[in-house]
Amino acid sequence: MGFKKFTSDMGSRNCVKWLRSAIFCIFIIFLLCSPLYGAIQEESSLAWPRTVQDDQQQLVTVSSEPHRIISLAPSNTEVLFALGLDDRIVGVTDYCNYPAAALEKDRIGGFSTVSIEKVVALHPDLVIASGGNNQEAVDRIKELKIPVYYADARSLDEIYTTIEKIGYITGTSEKASSIISNLKAREEIVRKEGETVSKKPIVAHVIWYDPIYVSGKGTFQDELIQIAGGVNAFSDKNGHAIANIEEFISKNPDIIVVNSGSGMGSDTVDMKEYFMTEPRLSRLSAIVSDKIIVVDSDIADRAGPRLWDLLEEIAPKIRGE
Repeated sequence: MGFKKFTSDMGSRNCVKWLRSAIFCIFIIFLLCSPLYGAIQEESSLAWPRTVQDDQQQLVTVSSEPHRIISLAPSNTEVLFALGLDDRIVGVTDYCNYPAAALEKDRIGGFSTVSIEKVVALHPDLVIASGGNNQEAVDRIKELKIPVYYADARSLDEIYTTIEKIGYITGTSEKASSIISNLKAREEIVRKEGETVSKKPIVAHVIWYDPIYVSGKGTFQDELIQIAGGVNAFSDKNGHAIANIEEFISKNPDIIVVNSGSGMGSDTVDMKEYFMTEPRLSRLSAIVSDKIIVVDSDIADRAGPRLWDLLEEIAPKIRGE
């Protein structure tokens, strides 16, 4: 009986050891396969090559720390500068006008008219593309074996992810984490202030006036309105969409936020004047009470860190302070 009990105990102990080993292996596999977001700061700063998935769901591998970076969109340029990569940016688009140092960089063409020849001449080891770029140009750059990270953030959370991933593949994760923590803290302050608004105003954000383009749900402008304490007048539309005069009259917004131009850094269109002088809109609540907020298009339409500056700027006005 003693021998049987002994062998039984040994069997039980072996089973326990096996189970512990299995659990440990599963845990290790989980760590290795866990999502990049929120964990890349743990990576060694010396770990190269680095691979991330971009907004086209493509894996992008950077073999070594990039020192010659080209940005194909103003929003990307602002993110790169925010990460402290000033000295490593060698090329930007004609519309990259912020910060002022961006104006001193070599130009590689327009937002949707990228010059492949100019890109190649700058010998980049990383290109940051965007949704507004010509896809054929982006594909051609990839064919030349130049790493291309495609950023197309549509929400504040996606902008956080863009900052984090670009920080990772450029070796500036610590700076990226600092930026994200700061932006999230600022966002939370405004959100809590917005929650105190008892009667939320109806707010319309207008990108263009001929025809009238507004920001619907699924846009970061929609998020800014909600965080600030308002209700988006056109939340029944998806993305950026056309709204006719009749729809505007029906929505009758309390506040209209209008862009100062096209968002491409050159136009100086006065959309406030259009809304104030259009006879068919003269009875709108926002017009009667003169509650039209003019915002800088270069900030309002770019998926970059300055959106949080805009949030802090418009929030008190939306709350009626």
